[in-house]
Amino acid sequence: MRGKEVSKTHWERIIGAYLSGIRQRVISTQFGIPTSTVNDIIKKYKETGSTEPKKRSGRPKVLTERDTRALKCII
Repeated sequence: MRGKEVSKTHWERIIGAYLSGIRQRVISTQFGIPTSTVNDIIKKYKETGSTEPKKRSGRPKVLTERDTRALKCII
């Protein structure tokens, strides 16, 4: 089971702290986030150059657009 998602503002603060020279373990203690999570965020920042977390796909839709339109006509 996965933990709670880290908010965008936390991402930006973690990256900001890292860029200002604070060690990853100290950042993890400050934010109350596991060190592995801080490491992953910094690694993704280095790879992409973005502080934006990836969009999650979520559950696939059960109805197609056509089915949705048909239901709207019925209702």
